[in-house]
Amino acid sequence: MTRIGVYIWPNMTMLDVFGPHQFLGLVPGWELVTVARTTDPVVTDTGLRVLPDHDLDSCPELDILLVGGGANPSPQLRDPDVIAWFAKKGAEVQWVTSVCNGALILAEAGLLDGYRATTHWGNLPDLATYSGIEVVTDQRVVRDRNRITAGGVTSGIDFGLTLISEIAGPDVAAALQLVCEYDPHPPTPYGHPRNSPPELVHAVGDMMGPLRTDLDAFYAEKASA
Repeated sequence: MTRIGVYIWPNMTMLDVFGPHQFLGLVPGWELVTVARTTDPVVTDTGLRVLPDHDLDSCPELDILLVGGGANPSPQLRDPDVIAWFAKKGAEVQWVTSVCNGALILAEAGLLDGYRATTHWGNLPDLATYSGIEVVTDQRVVRDRNRITAGGVTSGIDFGLTLISEIAGPDVAAALQLVCEYDPHPPTPYGHPRNSPPELVHAVGDMMGPLRTDLDAFYAEKASA
């Protein structure tokens, strides 16, 4: 049995972890459990209500730790109990993983020190504030030993298939990719700043700007401490 602990939190971007969850949950012999600060229902950024399986104290032993991101992870970054829990669990598990700016939570817990890692393109400068991390800006999924980090939101599916390929084997990953018909053909090619018009990147940056107020304050406080 391989047990994966998926940390969930209020206002998280649900696809970050529920995308890979769909694939990981289909691997024979793999068990997924959700863990949150408390066992109260977690409401995601789109209003989906999720009932966690465990709180921090009742979380069982894990083999793999996964955390996703959201528009404002700063409440998690500021919570000493959450960060301490990640530091402890991260030292116990075989694999430490993240999608999107969930990497910032791992970084704050010291779990990416000395590793290559990535995150959502809008949070790459935040990840770079942690001096012990080699930030990778040009890969959708980054594996460095037993750390796997992925870019934003939809890259979680690529992450999930990567993890399955690494542990269960590429044949299992290929079969599940086919079962789930993961063959994306989006209506535009604008899935990353590197292949998007500058005016679109600027407009999206303006849209995300107000969402960063608390996160910017968190990193400003860290820089001045």
